[in-house]
Amino acid sequence: MTDFKKIRRQKFLTENDYRDKEKSLRYGIQLRYESLASDKQKVPEADSRNRWAIAFKSLELLLLCYTAGHPIEELEAQLPEVIGRFDVYIEKVISPRSKNPPENVADILEITQLDAYVYVFWLLALCRLLGHPEFIPTIIGWVDKTREFNRGRDGLFENVLQALTGTHVEAPRVVLHAVPYRPLASATVRAPEERPALVKEFVEGWYKGMKPTYWHGAHTDGLYFGYWCLEAALVTVLWDIDDSSYRDHLVYPKDLVDYARQQHAAIRAAETEKPHISRKTGERCPYAGRWGVLESPGAFVQERFFKEGDVFPEGIGRDRREGPVTWIVMGREDGGPTREG
Repeated sequence: MTDFKKIRRQKFLTENDYRDKEKSLRYGIQLRYESLASDKQKVPEADSRNRWAIAFKSLELLLLCYTAGHPIEELEAQLPEVIGRFDVYIEKVISPRSKNPPENVADILEITQLDAYVYVFWLLALCRLLGHPEFIPTIIGWVDKTREFNRGRDGLFENVLQALTGTHVEAPRVVLHAVPYRPLASATVRAPEERPALVKEFVEGWYKGMKPTYWHGAHTDGLYFGYWCLEAALVTVLWDIDDSSYRDHLVYPKDLVDYARQQHAAIRAAETEKPHISRKTGERCPYAGRWGVLESPGAFVQERFFKEGDVFPEGIGRDRREGPVTWIVMGREDGGPTREG
């Protein structure tokens, strides 16, 4: 029998608490689906509340499984269902808004609200770290439904989206939630040698800065599913930051960072074997799928999902400057070959 204490990734989670929480989340999701399918009369907004509960409970379940020590490959397979459940909620409930920002809740995904800001960052981070960049445009589409409150207002958010997609939206060098995010924002614009210390500062202050969120202190009341600073992991991977000074911190998901880096190392190694199908900036995409820019020497691969016919944009270098690049197919949506010859 596996020793739970040896495989769990955070010390706050006991095996009994894990079993109880997992059962509660799965049962809660099932009940919400049954309510959606029921013909009984419901109060107004019941369906939207059920869909929101299905979405956020699915995310909590994934994070709980990570905390409990489940293999990363299992989480990678679990993520598309989580994204799909959020997508159903967003498409059925949220329409573009133009007047007032919402109340302080996460279920509108407007990043002016801390819970929503964290949710969006977590989902983007999980897509990048677990090897599902194809869902990043979907998440950005959710955010853009309330674009007036979300885009061009937060420097950190726009810097991360630019690193993920290559698309630039002008924003002031301010952070909507300066506590605790200011050091992380600084890490995205400062010199490479300054970045590790800034991310370390962010990681060390992250939990305290999350006090306004609904899950802060959850390890004392049975609501705990894990405390994970996924935002730091995302920036560490995107900016190729040396994490040796903070990788052993309790809230830093170092094995997700290692997993993402191993995936990209394998992709870079494969580049030397045989030329990929490629296109240059300004040319149109011949196949729907994941395409990337391999930078050198030893830099990260930028990845984006393009549809057939999309025009390939310029790339963003490590110094954040744009320029013409060659986009290489990483994975075709139709399952066809990704190499010439």
